[in-house]
Amino acid sequence: MIITTALANEIVARAMAIIHHNVNVIDHHGQIIASGERHRIGEQHEIAREVIRTGKRICINNTAEAARFQNVHPGINHPIIYDDRVVMVVGISGDPAAISRYAELAVLTAELLVRQAIEMRETNWRQRLRDTLFGQYLDQGASPGGQEALHRLMELGFAFDAPLVPVVVTVQVEQHQLSEILSTLLREFSQLAGVRDVILLGSNEILILNTLSESQETLLRGIEFVLSNQISHYHIGIGVQADSAPDIREAIRFARSVIEVGSKVQPQRQIYYFREMAMLCLFRVLEDSYMVNFFINNVRQLLEHDSGEVLLDTLSSFIANNAEPGKTSLLLGIHRNTLTYRLQQIKKHIQLDPMVFTDLTQLAVSVHCYRRQNPRQSEWIDTLS
Repeated sequence: MIITTALANEIVARAMAIIHHNVNVIDHHGQIIASGERHRIGEQHEIAREVIRTGKRICINNTAEAARFQNVHPGINHPIIYDDRVVMVVGISGDPAAISRYAELAVLTAELLVRQAIEMRETNWRQRLRDTLFGQYLDQGASPGGQEALHRLMELGFAFDAPLVPVVVTVQVEQHQLSEILSTLLREFSQLAGVRDVILLGSNEILILNTLSESQETLLRGIEFVLSNQISHYHIGIGVQADSAPDIREAIRFARSVIEVGSKVQPQRQIYYFREMAMLCLFRVLEDSYMVNFFINNVRQLLEHDSGEVLLDTLSSFIANNAEPGKTSLLLGIHRNTLTYRLQQIKKHIQLDPMVFTDLTQLAVSVHCYRRQNPRQSEWIDTLS
């Protein structure tokens, strides 16, 4: 284990607050890396090197004895051992006879902080491994690589057999703040009631797995509170309940897709539910499908006729008003008989009847796909895409 400067400084600060004597921390190369006497930082400590070599405490009893060695003062030099190796030396300055009981407190402080740091690193390592494996499973699914990642996740104790709802959070953070803010978000999300796991999927994406022990509204309020204390630009996507590895993977994809679609359709919002926007997400998939031209051609065929634009506007209004003739007629400022005539003309021109549910669904998809390629201000499109 390599002792960091931050850990060394913490040991010095904590120990000196207790014993009120100078404390040095010397790394495994014999260099002082933290000290209450700042001018000594960077010096090679000759006695500490001997402590590292032997693994035993060495006391320097007086100034005359210290003068025989390089950069050494009277005091106690104690090895901190981890995994049968000296990882650092703690030096306490003063008369060994007078400071021996205080020195034990300094050594104990150092050992506790080192142990905490080791446990934290091991925990962080396991979490990073889990996050990496989870991301690999999301990306590769049923492939051999995905199944290997899933197997290793389960070996680490990750369970997929309890009902969970995935919540995906995407954030926009300045690069110089990224590490600190992500660490804070991960820590505070994990402390929210109802949260089973928090997984870092990427530098701007966090997955929260909700156990349903708390209401979804309570959890979302907690997530929003944590986010609003750290950043202002974020989106939250809520998937659907799942209780198996394949279903959880799919539900996470739902949560991701609803953020992608929702942030474009309704950018003023920050929370998007897949159940509310499933149709929009389906349309988004369709936009990249080989079938999209089939649906667009329905509208193009309609526009070939002299009254095509009028019929397209009528159809858009009819869909926007849930296929209710009364509301549509009122919105367009036309008589219901005129509306009926126009709908019949649509049926005549493209053989799809707006009064038949399955045909109307196909027409709705057609209008959506056409408007995506040919944007135009439209109440229905504004609500759908």
